[in-house]
Amino acid sequence: MFGKREEVRVTNQEIKTLIGLGCLFDGNLTVSEGLMRIDGEIRGNISGKGGLILGERGIVKGDISLEKVIVYGKVQGNISAQSLELKSGSRVDGNIHVEELVIERGAVYNGECKMEGGSPPKEVQSSSVDISPTGSPSS
Repeated sequence: MFGKREEVRVTNQEIKTLIGLGCLFDGNLTVSEGLMRIDGEIRGNISGKGGLILGERGIVKGDISLEKVIVYGKVQGNISAQSLELKSGSRVDGNIHVEELVIERGAVYNGECKMEGGSPPKEVQSSSVDISPTGSPSS
């Protein structure tokens, strides 16, 4: 009845700043602590130590540099974060620099990605099976 429900499990932090649907903010924002939720449009950079939830109809035209970012909407700019989640239906056009990255099926991402931090991957055995253009294994 109310459309798609967004499940957000960031932490036990409460949303301290809300930029609602229909609101346009032109300028840079600093998130000092807690979470910011954007359902409107931001034309400027967002930075700080807090987190961001960009709602399904939210738009950011600028760079984002925060600890935790969850994107349901659209970003036209670069993202630098410790943790970034791109949810189904989201779109990011810009480069990202993260430690943790989750991209759900249905999200669109156009740009370069640089990941640092975390533990080194375990040794993976490579497979020698080639897949032909028809999708069938070839020998």
